[in-house]
Amino acid sequence: MKLRFKFFSMVLVFTTFYADAQLGTVGTTSANSSFIRGWTDPALNHNALLKQKTADGGYTIIGNFKVKGSPFLYGLSHKGNMFSPEAKAYNINLNYNTYNQELEFTSNSNPDKPLIKEPGTIDSFTLLLDVVAGITSNLDFVYGATLGSKDKAYFQKLYEGPNYSVYKKYKSELNYVSDNYIQSELREYEMQVEYYYKSANSKGLKKVKPNAYAVTKEFKDVKDLSSIVTADDFSINTDAAFKKAFEVLNN
Repeated sequence: MKLRFKFFSMVLVFTTFYADAQLGTVGTTSANSSFIRGWTDPALNHNALLKQKTADGGYTIIGNFKVKGSPFLYGLSHKGNMFSPEAKAYNINLNYNTYNQELEFTSNSNPDKPLIKEPGTIDSFTLLLDVVAGITSNLDFVYGATLGSKDKAYFQKLYEGPNYSVYKKYKSELNYVSDNYIQSELREYEMQVEYYYKSANSKGLKKVKPNAYAVTKEFKDVKDLSSIVTADDFSINTDAAFKKAFEVLNN
């Protein structure tokens, strides 16, 4: 009887996990969920490592909270380019804050004190290749309004085509610290990533879950992607799977 119950429990756990993976019950990816799914977004992984380093201190103050970790994409001080209607700046030091969507930068004219650009004052920016920090290629970001979105945030270009384009958005939230039972004011940054796509016939962006089932279903009236991208593709590298799917959609 015990053996039969144990076997049934294992089957139930496996069935639940498989169903979640196929149906994509979570539309937002965080460092924790990325670990479960098998692939960790490089920026989320970098953020998780920073939280470990600040486990014993190094807090920032936001309102009444002491917050550990970092909201900055890949940490601080990366070479980049920044573009606005008024000016263009190349090879400056950029910090992208995913919590409030602000950009901090230093240049030859302000080497000691970073200037801050609020969301929407910059049309687009690029974080340049920085292998040491984990940035393996240039990362191009564009402001939501440029893409027809009302979201006051920047979106990273994953793949842009004549008919369909796909983007990802990073954001950070303040969450409770799971192992903290003493300091009620203690919080930590949790960085998350969401995926959106835009079609040539649409005016804005539409959110799409990062799994094969959701993508195949979303575009079933355009092309059959069931043999193009699989659950394994998204588990191995979600970004690469999206690029693969959207390359086919544009051909």
